[in-house]
Amino acid sequence: MEETLIPSSTYKISSFSVDSRFADQNYGNPPDTSDFMIHLPEPMKNVMRVRLTSTEIPPVEQTFTVEKDNVAFSLFNDVSCTSLIGSYTIDSGNYTSSSLCAAIQTDISSAGFTCRLDAVSGRISISGSGNYTMSFGASDPVICARKTHWGLGYFLGFRVPYSAGLRVITSSGSVIIAYAAPLVTQNPYYLLQVTAQKPLNNFVHRTDRNSSVPAFAKIIMRGAGSGTGVDYDDNADLIRKEYTFLAPANITQLRITLLDPFGIPVRLNTTDWSMTFEFTEIVNARMYDSLSKTYAS
Repeated sequence: MEETLIPSSTYKISSFSVDSRFADQNYGNPPDTSDFMIHLPEPMKNVMRVRLTSTEIPPVEQTFTVEKDNVAFSLFNDVSCTSLIGSYTIDSGNYTSSSLCAAIQTDISSAGFTCRLDAVSGRISISGSGNYTMSFGASDPVICARKTHWGLGYFLGFRVPYSAGLRVITSSGSVIIAYAAPLVTQNPYYLLQVTAQKPLNNFVHRTDRNSSVPAFAKIIMRGAGSGTGVDYDDNADLIRKEYTFLAPANITQLRITLLDPFGIPVRLNTTDWSMTFEFTEIVNARMYDSLSKTYAS
């Protein structure tokens, strides 16, 4: 199909600000501001393009939560994981490396174990008496089967093999030492899905092999982990954040969904956020004659 210019007199560009506090409906269980629907003040007719021009997202997502299944672990005094010493759960929230180590220490101290953070390497070590095993994997088999981010152990810095449906590590002597420093930062980016009368998603985010998440845009969180202020994405990253219709469409409402890198709705805990869309509408439309290469009046 031959591309032709559309005279500027036949279209107009307008911006529409969306704020989750004015949502007509929230989705999720429990409902959250990361998934909501909002009606436009008046229908946008003959829309040929929708573009995201800015987003303002408070960096309030918690790195450790029950929903992410990265707050629980178990301790066994044998290799076969049959003799349970105890099961523990740290509080949901955001941690520094030292406070995460302290939370683990609080849980295991009564069993005679010690959790330490090396000031030089930044890695965590756990010591006890004799041989013992720690189960660090998520209880959700889907999360536990991931190559990364498979449970609390991954966030503590342990990189252990997947075995019999569990992420477990057995002590060598009386100590286990993490492979890497704890991962305590928030997600560096989010995925934005937009649905009008149909999903406006032309961005593909690859996850596991043969799996992907469709999205409207990728939102870079420049201030992830700061815990204060608002993350502002103004398209300075040059990532395309727009959708072009094959034929002009009418838009009366938008459903906005914010996803994490695994395609799961972000828990904003009802914190409000906003964004701005740019609509290009065709007005005073005329039929284009491909033979004469002119627009009919």
